Amino acid sequence: MLMDKTYQLLGKGPIRALILVLALVTAGTVMWDPSLFAANTSSFPIWLGFLMIWATCSAIIFGVGFLPNKIIWRVLFHPLPAIIILIWGLIKVFS
Repeated sequence: MLMDKTYQLLGKGPIRALILVLALVTAGTVMWDPSLFAANTSSFPIWLGFLMIWATCSAIIFGVGFLPNKIIWRVLFHPLPAIIILIWGLIKVFS
């Protein structure tokens, strides 16, 4: 199955560590200066804030090594869209 193959490709040690670091940097940035992600004081609409929260949670779940057993949870917390969203969000905030 394609999803299992992407989990295997992304599950390598350095890539998993990179995903975890991206999630922790995003969480740290939100805690350090929440106004960068707040809807009223930044260029992020409110729904993008929820998307960043989901991506951070999904990346932390994958980064610590947790692999959900049920297919619905694997789909919901898949790390590939989370990586893309985290990289895009960090680029948007820091540029």
